[in-house]
Amino acid sequence: MEREYLARPPSPVTRLLHRWIALERDYRNPAVDRAFVRAIVEQPPGAFCLSVGGGPARISPRLVNLNLGPYPNVDVVGTAYLLPFRTGSVDAVFCEAVLEHLEFPDAAVAEMFRVLRPGGQLYASTPFLQAFHGYPSHYQNFTRVGHERLFVRAGFSLIDSGACVGPVRALTDLVAAMLAILLPGRAGLLAWYLWQILARLLRPLDRLARRRPRADFIASSTFVHCRKPV
Repeated sequence: MEREYLARPPSPVTRLLHRWIALERDYRNPAVDRAFVRAIVEQPPGAFCLSVGGGPARISPRLVNLNLGPYPNVDVVGTAYLLPFRTGSVDAVFCEAVLEHLEFPDAAVAEMFRVLRPGGQLYASTPFLQAFHGYPSHYQNFTRVGHERLFVRAGFSLIDSGACVGPVRALTDLVAAMLAILLPGRAGLLAWYLWQILARLLRPLDRLARRRPRADFIASSTFVHCRKPV
């Protein structure tokens, strides 16, 4: 985690290559943007919006980032298992690509429920079909149904859910991970970059696939938008 968070910026050549192959472009489901706007952006001025596991990037200026250490753009050092806030003191919660790294996700979600005010909203997205990646480890991924049940068990009311990043991104990322395993060293790195160039042409297909009724069956990640009952 520290290697990633505190790594030197990539070289100009690497940045240019990554930008050209659009590694960051994931063609998310439009429902994800709507959920984020409702849960976070539309909160009134002065609302306290917490990002559990936030950093080193700041997704939105509305978010206060909490993480395990004083890394870049981390505002509060703490653990998801014991959030350092009073019960009912948080207006909204954001949690992206975090729950797969927690051995006991139910405990963390129960903490999010505790600190959220009645009527407060939560947005979470978590990998479904993604390869192992971990700091300190990678314990589970979530189907849409599993994601829903995780939050409903904690007491949340479900507003919306579905595929976040779509099936085509899942396919291209898994092939890239397979190449890294089959072809270690420079050969694997070259194969990885060549595949990413091809994948750049395939990923826009998620604009179509993400809208299909069963897109969440093979999605790269799933999302939930919830509310704490009043």
